[in-house]
Amino acid sequence: MKFRDKVVLITGGSQGLGRGIAQAFLAEGARVVVNCRHAGALEKCVEELRAGLGPEDVHQGARVLGLCADVSDSTAVDAMFAQAVEQFGTLDVLVNNAALVPTDERARAECMALMSTPIPKHSLRVTSRMSDEAWQQMMAVNLNGLFYCTRAALRIMEPRAYGKIVNIGSIAGISGQSFHSPHYSASKGGMVAFTRSVGLEVIGAGINVNCIAAGGVGTDAWDLMLARAGDALKLQLMQLIPAGRLGTIDEYASLVLYLASDAAAYIVGQVISPNGGMVT
Repeated sequence: MKFRDKVVLITGGSQGLGRGIAQAFLAEGARVVVNCRHAGALEKCVEELRAGLGPEDVHQGARVLGLCADVSDSTAVDAMFAQAVEQFGTLDVLVNNAALVPTDERARAECMALMSTPIPKHSLRVTSRMSDEAWQQMMAVNLNGLFYCTRAALRIMEPRAYGKIVNIGSIAGISGQSFHSPHYSASKGGMVAFTRSVGLEVIGAGINVNCIAAGGVGTDAWDLMLARAGDALKLQLMQLIPAGRLGTIDEYASLVLYLASDAAAYIVGQVISPNGGMVT
C-alpha cells in the first residue's frame, strides 16, 4: 500500500470523481479527509466509505474524516485544515477537486448541438447575458477556493519540506470546447496558470504541484447530461472523442494517485489532460 498512513485531503469529495479518488486513496492505505459543503451528502459519503473498510478500520474510525466547509470562505478553509491536522497530525496530499460547474442547460444543449456540426451558425449569447453574480460565484469557488486551500496546505507542507498537490481542472481551461460556459473556462484556465506558477515556487521545498485537465468523466452528472441530449446527439458527441467513450473514474483516480506519489517527484507544474484524444 503506497500511501499507508499518508494524510490526504480531498475537496468536493462526497460524490462523483472526488469520491472515487477518496476510495482509491483508502484502498492504498491512506488516511482521508473528505470535504463537502453539504452536510447531508458528506455524512452519507463518509458512512459509505467507512463501510467499505476492514473491520479494524471501522472500529477505530481512524481513516476517514468528513469536514463540511465552503471552500470559497477562507475562514472556513483555515478551520478545516486545522481540524484535519488536529485529527491526523499533518497533511501529505491535497486534491483540489471542489468546483462549481455550468448550470445553463439552454446554452449547454446548443453547445452540444453545434459541436456536432462543422460551423457554429450563431452566438450562444452567454457572455452578453451573464450576471455579475454568476461570474463572481464561479470565481469564488473555482479560483478563490483553489487559492485558499492551496495556501492552507502549503503552510503545513513547507515546514516539513514535503507535500503533493493535485488540482483537478478541465479541458475547458486549455481549449475552447466549453464555449457554453466562458466563466467556467476562465476559472479553469486560471487553475492552469496557478498550477504552473506555484509548482515552480514550491518545488525547492520538496512540494509537487500539478494539474489534471479532465475531459469527460463517466459520473452520474455526465450520464444525466448525455441522457438529456438524446441517443442521436449522444452518438454524435461520442464520435468527437477519438477514444469513442468517456474516461472512467478509476482511470482518473489512478492518475491522481500517481501524481500524489513519490514516483512523480520529477513532475513539476505540469498540466496533464486525459481526454480520449479530444485535445492533444
